[in-house]
Amino acid sequence: MRTLDITIDLETCSLSSHAAIMQIAAVAWDRFAPDAEHIFPSVDAKMNGTLVMDFEHPATIPEHTWHFCENIDLNHQFVNGGMDFSQDTSDWWRKQSQEAKRAVLGNGGKMPLDRAMMHLDAWIDKSMRLVGVNNVNIWCQGTDFDIPILRHAAEVNGLDYKPVSVPHKFYRDCRTFIYEMTLLYVRNLMNEEEGPVNDLLNNPLLAYKILKELPESFGGKENAHGALYDCVRSSWFTWQAMYSL
Repeated sequence: MRTLDITIDLETCSLSSHAAIMQIAAVAWDRFAPDAEHIFPSVDAKMNGTLVMDFEHPATIPEHTWHFCENIDLNHQFVNGGMDFSQDTSDWWRKQSQEAKRAVLGNGGKMPLDRAMMHLDAWIDKSMRLVGVNNVNIWCQGTDFDIPILRHAAEVNGLDYKPVSVPHKFYRDCRTFIYEMTLLYVRNLMNEEEGPVNDLLNNPLLAYKILKELPESFGGKENAHGALYDCVRSSWFTWQAMYSL
């Protein structure tokens, strides 16, 4: 592998750049995968107990991907201050299913934000060592959300934190890439400026209707919950925009 691509996703208590964080997830994927089945390396435990990325037998469900996922202690963020809690977001979560709430809140212990961020930093370093690369591309659904929130959280906690210290040229935006590459594909396919092209310009979300959804083994969108699934789904659509089109 000549590079390492990692998609990060957050579940937050607000839409602001100072949002409190409920969950952090990240997943590694291979932009040079020969086919859709080999995008996500799975976790393989060798005989000595060392975990490695397994590209020979790729993952088929989110939990088996080479990933990071932590539920975050909100009490810690509330008491220490500096992180935003929105009533609108609280009202939105109140309307969600119990399955969605359990996926984010979890049944076990929750980790303080600063420790979870340091663990993510270590996970990225380990992933880079396993692949043998010096740089990593950090993908997210719009660089105006996840990265500013992580940057603010790093400042609040006084951390030198890799996902926000990566040079700006290595940040990637899944959303824009998917929209624009799908638009170019439709424009080339239709060889015209009207009709579907205008439809996509007026409603970029149609791009996700043109691309293939995740395999059923990863779970249907209507049954999906949490940041890890969102990381997998964003990576899947991004890979399609790169190669399948």
